Amino acid sequence: MARQGVHEKVLSYMEGKAPARVLDCPAGPGALAGKLKVMGFEVSCCDLEPENFRMEGLKCNYGNLNGKLPYKDGEFDFVLCVEGIEHTENPYNAIGEFARVLKPDGVLVLTTPNYLNIERRLKFLITGSFTKPVSLEFFRENLGEDASGLHLSTLGYTEIKFVLERVGFEIKELTFDREKPKQKVLKPLVLLIRLYTRLWS
Repeated sequence: MARQGVHEKVLSYMEGKAPARVLDCPAGPGALAGKLKVMGFEVSCCDLEPENFRMEGLKCNYGNLNGKLPYKDGEFDFVLCVEGIEHTENPYNAIGEFARVLKPDGVLVLTTPNYLNIERRLKFLITGSFTKPVSLEFFRENLGEDASGLHLSTLGYTEIKFVLERVGFEIKELTFDREKPKQKVLKPLVLLIRLYTRLWS
């Protein structure tokens, strides 16, 4: 489930766009899809667990981002992947599928946690992990064999940019939904790191 503020950021981007075909994937319970429908978009939804979809008046298909999505080539004007790519086992396949189902001039709106911020980099330096380490025993006791709730692909911007451009996307805009107070406190450390890297060849 996307944290508060992410849907609002996506909806503000979609505001004022001409009515178009939109794919919301993964759609989750359908909160974003419902708002897009009210805005006048023709919305299709898919999710790994369509049984959790709750939005009346819309249908949610089964869709696995590690496989092939149940749509034809060039079917959509927009694909929205909100806080989903980090849950996939194969983000390269997912982005390739988004490219396939989009029209040639279509737009992908992709949101994901920022794994390259200074706080997460320090966490990685100290623990060797961007997120809380999860043992296989804890995973099986609490989630069974379904790993979709975990952040399986902690991609940073440089990797995402590479994958997007590899399948033909061009990045038009990079933004964020909110500032984190801890980032401001750690800003002097960022400046020191930038100063240090200037000494590299």
